[in-house]
Amino acid sequence: MDKFVLGIIPARGGSKGIPKKNITLVCGIPLIGYTIKAASQSRLLSDTIVSTDSIEIRDAALRLGAKVPFMRPPELSDDHSPTIKTVSHAVKMYEELYNKTVDIIALLQPTTPLRTAADIDQSIKLLLDNPLSNSLISCYLNQRVHPRIMYTINNGICTPLLNNNTLGIRRQEFEDIYVRNGAVYLTKRQLLNENKLVDDYPLCYIMPEERSVNIDTEYDLKLVEYFFKGSALKNPAKGLVPLNP
Repeated sequence: MDKFVLGIIPARGGSKGIPKKNITLVCGIPLIGYTIKAASQSRLLSDTIVSTDSIEIRDAALRLGAKVPFMRPPELSDDHSPTIKTVSHAVKMYEELYNKTVDIIALLQPTTPLRTAADIDQSIKLLLDNPLSNSLISCYLNQRVHPRIMYTINNGICTPLLNNNTLGIRRQEFEDIYVRNGAVYLTKRQLLNENKLVDDYPLCYIMPEERSVNIDTEYDLKLVEYFFKGSALKNPAKGLVPLNP
């Protein structure tokens, strides 16, 4: 039986670090547009919606071709609102509006704009191919600073983060460490019913580090623009996110 996979793009209006971050222009396109486009090109998402509390974001998402069938309530849109409550609200509202039963939720954060439709579909396929797993996260291989050379400092004294002595061990001998990048979260319905998005041992879909930029600062925005301008997408504003009139 085919599984109904609902894509949810969460985009609240109250971003602090970068004002109106989700609709900040990146190469002339609102940031959220890149995630909307990737979701629209996915072959395995059954449907995709945007969850927002902002009229401005809603209108931008609609112009970019997204569905925004309801508004997120204010109590689910502040700095302390748990993501699980936002997702649960979106699933409940969607099922009531469209008379559908959602089997798998794909959370696609607009702040990770370099994820592609192929990333989404390969993640979904990986979860479907592993029926004993209930969740999946996207990650990248950390090749920069390994936790084995990290320290905490208390009163000027360094304490190894992992409480082991790695002096004399070559970096090449350290085990591989992967970092969650926020591009794709997949959750089976039974896990959502337990009030969880990710369980203790999720599957991992590995993405390259250069496409794992999670936008929190102006520097991150410049990094993403640099990637687009130097990639095969010579003009990402053309064809990447067609704006409806």
